[in-house]
Amino acid sequence: MPLASVLAANRLPALDGLRAVAVGLVIVYHAGLEIPGDLGVTGFFVLSGFLITWLLLAEHDRTGGVSLRSFYLRRTLRIFPAYYAFVLFSLASDRLLGDGWTPGQTWSIFGYGVNYYNAFNNHEGPIPHAWSLAVEEQFYLLWPAAFLLLVRRGERALRWGLAGLILAVLAWRSWLYLGAGAPAAYVYNAFDTRFDSLAVGCLLAALLRLPAVVRAAAPLGAQPWFVLGTLVLLAVSRSMLGEGWHYSAGFTADSLLIAVLVVQLLLVHRSTLWRWLDWRPVAYLGALSYPLYLWHMVGSAIGHRIPGIPPGLDPVAGVLASIALAAGSYHLLEQPILRLRPMLEARLVGRNATPAGSSAPSGIVVPSASVPG
Repeated sequence: MPLASVLAANRLPALDGLRAVAVGLVIVYHAGLEIPGDLGVTGFFVLSGFLITWLLLAEHDRTGGVSLRSFYLRRTLRIFPAYYAFVLFSLASDRLLGDGWTPGQTWSIFGYGVNYYNAFNNHEGPIPHAWSLAVEEQFYLLWPAAFLLLVRRGERALRWGLAGLILAVLAWRSWLYLGAGAPAAYVYNAFDTRFDSLAVGCLLAALLRLPAVVRAAAPLGAQPWFVLGTLVLLAVSRSMLGEGWHYSAGFTADSLLIAVLVVQLLLVHRSTLWRWLDWRPVAYLGALSYPLYLWHMVGSAIGHRIPGIPPGLDPVAGVLASIALAAGSYHLLEQPILRLRPMLEARLVGRNATPAGSSAPSGIVVPSASVPG
């Protein structure tokens, strides 16, 4: 199927499945298997940047601007309820177990600063995996305004601005790690050293607006097995070139390869080799990827404590427990709150809210392959 037709459809295929794979990498890594689980997080960053910018560009096309109030309301309803339910559960359970949180940990967790707490405390704390959610929340806070500043000068300025930001973060991180001797924990966790992965996704969304780029991308999906070549390159970049590469240029290279992977999967999603990404159970796990990421370590702990589990099946029980917890969060908390969005948007934003930079009425685009929290 031509890429232009895929991009023009109401639903972007394969991306929910890709999110399921990404969260699966994280879960399997935390279960103890020696795989590069952080590639799953990098994949989330690229997808978040891509889908958020795709949404912003669509709204800008439709209205001439972007309603920042609508954007932040949507993000708040999508992210905060599930996150703070998980945080309150973690705080209560840790206190019952006698593991109280320090003030620094508490403020960083409740204020979405876990990434910088981890950066200065060697990636330690009561819920260390929340660092990536902090990076994404900082992105959601800053990117819409930066997007407006750039896109007002035209989409060419947006593309060049993003390219400049990617190169700036790459240079900054490389200098910190290779030149200034900054610890790996800092360059791994900090927003200022990881924004390039999100920006790669943003740039991909901006580039796919160009017909020439869409045509030039077609050969990437000429054969379904080309995707395997990209996966091999990704494995080499992440696991075979050493820590110096990984903590400097590696994050950027991995993000660019994941961007190529996204394009390829959009092109070959109907092929026998890759259609499983749109299989309903896989897509459902992709829809659960945010609560799965939140709760998977709790699920893993539960799996190790279920009596009567045969030896070696604890990780399987942990995965099943994680899916059950995530499904509960998704169906009992997240979806009911999201159903309130039209009413809240009408009351808090206004049905005819003026988007920033325009007098046109605001609209909302929510891709079915929604952005992870």
